[in-house]
Amino acid sequence: MSQRPTEDEADVIEFIRSVDVRAPERLHRSTQALIAARADTAAHGVRVRIGAATALAAAAAVVIALVVGSGPGTTHALDLRSAAAPTLRAATMAAPRESGMRHSQLTAAVDGIAFPYWAERFGWSAAGARHDRIGGRTVTTVFYRDGAGQRIAYAIVGGMPAPRVQAQSVAWLGGTAYGLSTVAGRRVVTWERAGHLCVVAGRGVSDATLLRLASWGEHGTAA
Repeated sequence: MSQRPTEDEADVIEFIRSVDVRAPERLHRSTQALIAARADTAAHGVRVRIGAATALAAAAAVVIALVVGSGPGTTHALDLRSAAAPTLRAATMAAPRESGMRHSQLTAAVDGIAFPYWAERFGWSAAGARHDRIGGRTVTTVFYRDGAGQRIAYAIVGGMPAPRVQAQSVAWLGGTAYGLSTVAGRRVVTWERAGHLCVVAGRGVSDATLLRLASWGEHGTAA
């Protein structure tokens, strides 16, 4: 009988599946052109094979450099799935408290951008948090629950400029573009706040609710 993965192993598997990094198409075209050039100029079949293998090895090295990076601190592009991945996982830290100075905010913040306090106005209370590092960026996520037990997650990606992610549709509110998508059965809203990518996601929560919460959170920016 096969043994099911532990919770930690399942998290690792989910994270790996959530990150999808592909080398640029122009790299693939350049590689094919290089191989063709080697084939045209080689005098013998053996030299053709050696040349093609050398070209492929060089291309593979470039791909590895693009995906893995050249060292610590390298920042890679985030796609929608990888940016939303932390919102689909479990909290690993206690919930941040309401700020004693600004009651529209929680004590948790990323680069001076505070997470919103929704309990009093909307009935969504902070229920936990987690920190991740994806694509060379830190991602902080705060989880909220309402009185019915529904859960939503709010993630802020550290660092500027904000990664560009492709949404399935866009809604404009107050001059801000909010991307609307579905990832792993959850509705996801993405937008840029103070130069940072933000993500709000929830299963069984309407787009109207997610948009209302996301847009109201604009007022929670720390000055």
